[in-house]
Amino acid sequence: MSRRSRPSALALPVWCLVAGLLAASPAPAADPADSARVDTEDLPSAGALPGSGEVLPPSPRAVRPGESLRFSVQYGVIHAGSAWLEVPGAREYEGRPVVMLVARAESNGFFSSFYKVRNRIESYWDSTGHYSLRYTEKRREGKYHAESDIRFDYDRQEAVYKDGRTFPIPPNVQDALSSFYYTRLQALPLGGSVMFDYHASKKSAPMEVRVLGRQKVKTPAGTFSCVAIEPVLKAGGIFKNKGRLVIWLTDDDRRMPVMMKSKVKVGSISVLLVEARSGA
Repeated sequence: MSRRSRPSALALPVWCLVAGLLAASPAPAADPADSARVDTEDLPSAGALPGSGEVLPPSPRAVRPGESLRFSVQYGVIHAGSAWLEVPGAREYEGRPVVMLVARAESNGFFSSFYKVRNRIESYWDSTGHYSLRYTEKRREGKYHAESDIRFDYDRQEAVYKDGRTFPIPPNVQDALSSFYYTRLQALPLGGSVMFDYHASKKSAPMEVRVLGRQKVKTPAGTFSCVAIEPVLKAGGIFKNKGRLVIWLTDDDRRMPVMMKSKVKVGSISVLLVEARSGA
């Protein structure tokens, strides 16, 4: 598969984690015992799941320092690698208290033999206001290498990129990683939506997260009662015609992601929780 045909919608943390694993052509399946097979042919849509009209209350402690979640990443039936969502802890950034958010993805030995992936993204997230102050990304996907560093200057209301270019932002904007954690804190109206401002790839736009309804899902880490959500970038842009992404969060106060599925032109991808460590 050429680089041109690689899915480029890097607007959600799971997408940032696994986009590189989609870039290689399918190869013979690895050991079936190492692969959790999940049907991704049909993703739920609004109104397809029970719970319409109910509102899950806000969960202000859903994001806790020390949380570490490990996932198995599948490209179709091929076990392609692992991904992690981590909250290493609190620190200061330019004199302000922040929570560090980290997402990583690594292809396994089998996949790395012909297409090595090592992706890492970090968000410096304001501890009290819950908005992004800085976003960094390092990607290695085969021969493709890229780095990004975005600082959010709210005094000037602009995003400052590594090369010095600036782009306008609204107040209290979310980045490609913090947007997911911000959603976990919010009240979730089943059958409704959560809205907030978002910035990535030199663009700011409203993000809508549709709350599809309740569903019980089974993963290697166990069976969970969940609420399914789907992000939609209202202005089109980097999400336009790039397929769908559905994420299943536990419906308790943890709002822990346990499964993610996506359908794109080049195939399907599944991300399943394997191991979880709760934060303090």
